[in-house]
Amino acid sequence: MKSKATSVGRPAFAAFERGGIKLLRPLPGIRALINWKEKTILISVSPRKTALETARGLLYKALNSHENRFSVFIKGVPFCFMPDAYDHIIPPRRDKKTLRLSICERCRLRRLCPGMRPGSVFLGRAKKLLKAVLEIPNEIVFELNRRCNLSCAVCSSRSLNTELSLPEIRAHLARIRALGVKNIRFTGGEPFLHPKISEALAAAKKLGFYVLVNTNATLLSRGLINQVSPFVDNILVSMQGCDAQSDAAATGVSGLFAKKISNIRRLRRAGVSVLRLGTVISRDLLENFEKYLQLAKSLKADVWELYRPMRSAGNNTADAAVNTAALRRLAGRLEPQAGEKPLVVFANPVPFCLFKKSQAPLFLGARFDDGHSRLVLDPKGFYKPSYYIQKNLGDRPLRAWDSPFLKKLNGFSYLGGKCRRCFFRLRCLGGSRFMAGLGRGNYLKKDPWLR
Repeated sequence: MKSKATSVGRPAFAAFERGGIKLLRPLPGIRALINWKEKTILISVSPRKTALETARGLLYKALNSHENRFSVFIKGVPFCFMPDAYDHIIPPRRDKKTLRLSICERCRLRRLCPGMRPGSVFLGRAKKLLKAVLEIPNEIVFELNRRCNLSCAVCSSRSLNTELSLPEIRAHLARIRALGVKNIRFTGGEPFLHPKISEALAAAKKLGFYVLVNTNATLLSRGLINQVSPFVDNILVSMQGCDAQSDAAATGVSGLFAKKISNIRRLRRAGVSVLRLGTVISRDLLENFEKYLQLAKSLKADVWELYRPMRSAGNNTADAAVNTAALRRLAGRLEPQAGEKPLVVFANPVPFCLFKKSQAPLFLGARFDDGHSRLVLDPKGFYKPSYYIQKNLGDRPLRAWDSPFLKKLNGFSYLGGKCRRCFFRLRCLGGSRFMAGLGRGNYLKKDPWLR
């Protein structure tokens, strides 16, 4: 943070305003440094000088209020103090005298965490506030099938007749709920080709899961939408074209665009809480970006996710127009409207160092891919790290999560010195492990976009 910054400490965040951003009133022992040029907020916490439970609530409020426009980093507390915001924590440097707690053995970040320094309040009275990071997955994805009524060139799915049966779905849901996992996602293929999709959604909601669904929305009817909407909290609709012509070119099927748009509007009216759109970045999107954006706005989408193309068995060709230079130009177009609705984000792995620091809020990074925070249940009944990495990790979720393969993948040995020193390392994670394996023959090598 070498450029001009503004220090905001006692007595208040609340009185500080610039560019329409209001910051929260801090507690004693909390100080924030706002760097307007790089769009970063660095919050430093002195644990012995503040009420930690109250401070944690304030830190979460700061993240919820500002992380769509700023990269928010927090120093002075361990990862396990805010386990579901671990990617915002900047740990201290390693010290030979640091100590470990019993929960450290179960923490996914133990190889990156330096431990606790002697005398830390987190070794004493504040120890009860700590929880291991990613002891279980944040989400399990049910890949119900691989059949689809479309033929999208960019799709990661391969044709497969096998699908999960309803008894299998219910059995896995019960095991996953017993572990304490809160989020379940149903996808395919096209999940609404599954004959028991309604029953599967109802079963998940009955168990108390937050339910997400990925769909192309072309097979839905008014009656089906009304039937399943009470069981769906969050829906992601594939949007690979901005009009009938581009949609047909991208999906290989003509005549469905109007139905998709109509069904998206019906989903919103039916009360689905969160509506997201997802688009793989293509030459057409780059050339007609404003048309896509206006469509997303007209549909009142909450989020529009953009994806770096991932080559796979079902998509073995690369579009030369979609390269790092093109994504930098696209990020430049998006930066001025960061945080506005729809929230537009790059939603899969891309190395952050290819872009300006001020553009980092546009990127979700690799956290949700490559087995870093979730598992995928294959239609054949085994768990795997992601849609793309087809490694069979077994048919039990906790064993899969604790498998040697994932422990190695999440050991961060592939992060070099520069990456390890980067504040964005736990969001970026060095880019895509899948693309490293595909392009360099080893998941632990560099992302091919890193030279």
